[in-house]
Amino acid sequence: MVFNFLPWLLDGATRPEYIHKQSQADSSDVIIHNLDITLICLAYIVAARLLFNFLFSDFADTLARRHGQTDAHRDGKKLLEEAWVLLGNIGMLSIAGFIMAKRNEGCWFGNIKPCLAGWPNHSPDGAVTIYYSLELAWYAHLLLKPVFKYGLPDGRDMMIHHCASIALLIASCGLNLTRMGVVVLTLFGISNPALHAAKIANQLHLGKLRLPAFGFFALTFCVTRVLMVPPVVLIPALVHSRHWIGYAVEDFHTAYTVLNLLLWALYAMQLVWMWAVLRVLRQAAGKGMDEASKLSAQVDPAKRYAAAPAAAPPAVEKGVAGSSTTTVRTSRMNASAVCC
Repeated sequence: MVFNFLPWLLDGATRPEYIHKQSQADSSDVIIHNLDITLICLAYIVAARLLFNFLFSDFADTLARRHGQTDAHRDGKKLLEEAWVLLGNIGMLSIAGFIMAKRNEGCWFGNIKPCLAGWPNHSPDGAVTIYYSLELAWYAHLLLKPVFKYGLPDGRDMMIHHCASIALLIASCGLNLTRMGVVVLTLFGISNPALHAAKIANQLHLGKLRLPAFGFFALTFCVTRVLMVPPVVLIPALVHSRHWIGYAVEDFHTAYTVLNLLLWALYAMQLVWMWAVLRVLRQAAGKGMDEASKLSAQVDPAKRYAAAPAAAPPAVEKGVAGSSTTTVRTSRMNASAVCC
């Protein structure tokens, strides 16, 4: 694992359940190892992104200009960004699904008990270590986009989401809760490809595919991130853990509380996004995808690095540039992340 907080956490604990892990620790220091794997993964991902930009930027510009119906949709940088994230999310989801099915000791959506029972004496598979390194590298490369300018920046809400995801990755890794972590990452990753495919269909104005694509994303998001999260993640972590590993909840109540607060905060963010998704979907169903796009495109944070349209209305220019005189509602910012 990249991080290991168990030597520090278990230092001084006297229960027999901890003896095995305590015997493997030399001190109470936090151990950081295999960090080189994460850095190598990050370097490969950034290099792949730069190569992707070099190979497909002209094609994306041509495709966007040919099919886009508005100035924003004719932006090839935006199309390139969505294509890259779509491919990346498909790859990460495929790896996560394989890890959950084959290397997670029977822990999956339908059977959460093996995720927690027996903690802290879980022996993570080597494939899980590599997968966690890939996930950390992927989120790190998303956060570094505004710094190195190899991609369009994400909105503030998405940046918060990336940071929360990294925090959960580090916590689950450091506390040897990777089985549960794999389940959470897989569950939350299912809707990502559908989102970016819908955004590409909308930008390229793919006729009758636009509304069904967005509707499929909305359905996938609702099922996996709203309906499934409580029974698969929140209730087991908050309630069932008291029965499966009650000794650990009693001994490490602060860690138990912090982890659950992080999970509930992440879920609250999904509810806010679900409300924004439903708002855009209602607009699309009632007035068409063009009107739904206008609702979200006004405050699309990805325009920060894109060339501003020459004839853009002043109000839109202020919203994009972040003028202090322009107030943007949070719901509209969320809508920009899921539609435009």
